Amino acid sequence: MRNSRWLALFSVLWLLWASGCQPDEKGSVPSGGSAQAESSEQAGSTLASQTQVRGRLETIGEGEDAIDVIYLEGSPYQMGYTHGKLTAEKVRKFYSNIILAMCVAMKVPVQALDEAWQAMEPFVAADLKEEMRGLADGADVELKMVQRAHAIPDLSEFHCTFFASWGKATSNSHLIQIRALDYATAAGIQNCPAIIVYKPDGKIPFVTVGWAGFIGCVTGISGKSIAVSEIGTNVGDEKETLEGEPFPFLLRRVLSDALTLDDAVRIIQDAKRTSSYLYCVGDGKIPSARAFLTCKDWAYVFDPKSLPNRKLDDTVYFSMGHNSPWNEKLYDVLKSKMGQIDEKVAMEDVMRGLGTGDLHAVAWDVTHLKMWVANCTSAPLGTTGKPAYGETFVPFDVAKALGVVPEQATPPAAMEGEAQTQTDKK
Repeated sequence: MRNSRWLALFSVLWLLWASGCQPDEKGSVPSGGSAQAESSEQAGSTLASQTQVRGRLETIGEGEDAIDVIYLEGSPYQMGYTHGKLTAEKVRKFYSNIILAMCVAMKVPVQALDEAWQAMEPFVAADLKEEMRGLADGADVELKMVQRAHAIPDLSEFHCTFFASWGKATSNSHLIQIRALDYATAAGIQNCPAIIVYKPDGKIPFVTVGWAGFIGCVTGISGKSIAVSEIGTNVGDEKETLEGEPFPFLLRRVLSDALTLDDAVRIIQDAKRTSSYLYCVGDGKIPSARAFLTCKDWAYVFDPKSLPNRKLDDTVYFSMGHNSPWNEKLYDVLKSKMGQIDEKVAMEDVMRGLGTGDLHAVAWDVTHLKMWVANCTSAPLGTTGKPAYGETFVPFDVAKALGVVPEQATPPAAMEGEAQTQTDKK
């Protein structure tokens, strides 16, 4: 996030942390708790005692570049429980950091996050709520803490960068895509980085790049060679609501349910959306990608010919917002590399060269299911680490982790040359 308010809040965050102003952990019912909450906790404890851990924890990278890799499989509750058990200390640290930091930044009490979650919860799938319950039980934290952390993304700003290039634009015709996340590095979020490998029962396996304790998706790729990126934007406050599906759960649904790019487009257009976002969804099987400009009322879908930025062959892109001057900066770099774009251009010329992706920076060869991940270095709460785009990009073999072979498919004839929109979602 490129937002000056964070600079003024660094010292406040540190003082609050040092004084012990932290969210409740398990053992006491939070403000507003009830006998129903205690009953639910008892039921969760019973289920937890019957649940086996199905997964493992590994680490890739070295030193400051080390990233946890959390492997999960099974039912929703089982994946959540395993996630919490394997990374309990880091989950508690992540929740304490992000909940405290965001409440201070927004100048609201923690109960405001509870109210936001209450507005979004009716639109959250039952399996995700089960996974959150398992995560709370596994990590031994209040379920309310898990909910609060997952309410935050739709309340905050992600001023980021993405592009997807394929065909004539790339060196080998593969789909090359990035997700550069520019966000509040003073909040200590980067101290718990994680790649999470999901193999859910009855769904498409997928990988997300995020943090221990976060089950949504802001950056991810599936075993069906579908990759998703996101940017926050603003098309007017009247076009935003909290009464909808939180965007990290929408993007996760794209990964777990979409077999094709057409499927992904339909999922995003048909969703009960919340705030204003730009998305990029790429399909390495074709290869091709679409960019989206969305809000609660409509979802525009752009191919290279209909993109509202300056046009590039076989490329869609946005940076820092739908009408940001950064779009021109990104255009200049991509234009100079037409026909040569590969993961090296993505990492060195785009993210490192432009200075985008301070919290995490990810490049994919979506066609071959390869990924490179860099994270901001760890730092005490209220101080910033070294930005991700300047750090080592650690390679990760998505296909091997998911146990799949990259697929090939025939390009579809649809959607070339014009933007598509849906306007009936309120």
